[in-house]
Amino acid sequence: MPGCTILTMMKDEAPFLLHWIAHHRLIGFDRIVVFTNDCSDGTDALLDRLAVMGEVLHHRNKVPDAGKPQPLALRRAANLPEVVDSTWLIALDVDEYLNIKAGAGHLDDLFATAPDADGFALTWRMMGGSGQVTWSDIPVTEAYCNGAPDHFRKGWGVKTLFKPFDAMKLGIHRPTVKGKDKSSLQTRRWVNGSAKPMTHGFMDGMWRSSLATLGYANAEISHYATQSQEAFLRRAARGNVNAKPDKYNATYYAIFDRNETPQSGLLAHAEATRARVSDYLADPQLAALHTRAMDWHQAARTQMRNAAGYAEKLDALARAADIHFDKLDDILFPQPLAPQGKAMVAQMQARGIPDLEIARAVAHSVSQFEARRDAADAAELLARGITPDHGDWG
Repeated sequence: MPGCTILTMMKDEAPFLLHWIAHHRLIGFDRIVVFTNDCSDGTDALLDRLAVMGEVLHHRNKVPDAGKPQPLALRRAANLPEVVDSTWLIALDVDEYLNIKAGAGHLDDLFATAPDADGFALTWRMMGGSGQVTWSDIPVTEAYCNGAPDHFRKGWGVKTLFKPFDAMKLGIHRPTVKGKDKSSLQTRRWVNGSAKPMTHGFMDGMWRSSLATLGYANAEISHYATQSQEAFLRRAARGNVNAKPDKYNATYYAIFDRNETPQSGLLAHAEATRARVSDYLADPQLAALHTRAMDWHQAARTQMRNAAGYAEKLDALARAADIHFDKLDDILFPQPLAPQGKAMVAQMQARGIPDLEIARAVAHSVSQFEARRDAADAAELLARGITPDHGDWG
């Protein structure tokens, strides 16, 4: 079953899903395989209709009590021919858009940049809310056209577009292999968004770019993690696919609401994407389901605005948005740390150490680790005659 496939998980994504599907179908994806769980807004019904129309393949992802939707969906997807038999496969969330800068911005243009590659490890570009407070019905690629600078290391997670292979284990950022022996990963020919090879260290199991492997020249993943402040509060109310409590808080907003550089490349597809959405909505059944879902979200936003503490939540996000880019290391943000790191932070807090001191200690420790990885990756690439896009390695 050849073709280019997106694997995704959704819950209550009705305001975004038509545009997101239209964009990715337009740039060349043949299949979009969607797992949904616990939808209240009609996202699942919309996808059922889109499946009849031939735009998606939809699966219900029944999650047991205390279960995590995303890992469960990945395990179930690993048994689906429409996923594992794809020519190319990527796992994307609905707030992530593949932004191809090469050629006309289509998959074939990306593949032409590295014809021998069997994987593209594409780095996030964190996109901010452009100072917007209230909800917007404008598609995110048009509403939010500012993002992080290249050197925003906290936003260097990757999403990997790859050719499926034997014994692969699906992951949300990149696949690995089943079992303890990961050596077969080293036979994969993966490149970054500049068509430069990934390193042995990355292939062993990393999911973030280093300074030496960072490459934005041909493609990146535009990640709309925050959007307007109201949209962010609605996202927090919905929950997240890994059942992490309080993930989407003001600290998260402070870190990832990045607006330092203009990033309007996806506007090149805006007109064609809107036209495709209009074609979808020419279907009376889909249009009726979409209207019902939009009404549900309007009612949810009204309820949110009338709830106690709403103004205080907005004020917290506004203060978070005002934190300068150069002061982000002063924010204690333990969410991305490994369990051992989170435990150390908790121990320091229990000893009464101020959060600012802890944050700077964490930032210093992380920067030392990253510097070692940067140097090792750069040394490997330079030995292979490859000059990284970023960093001074002379």
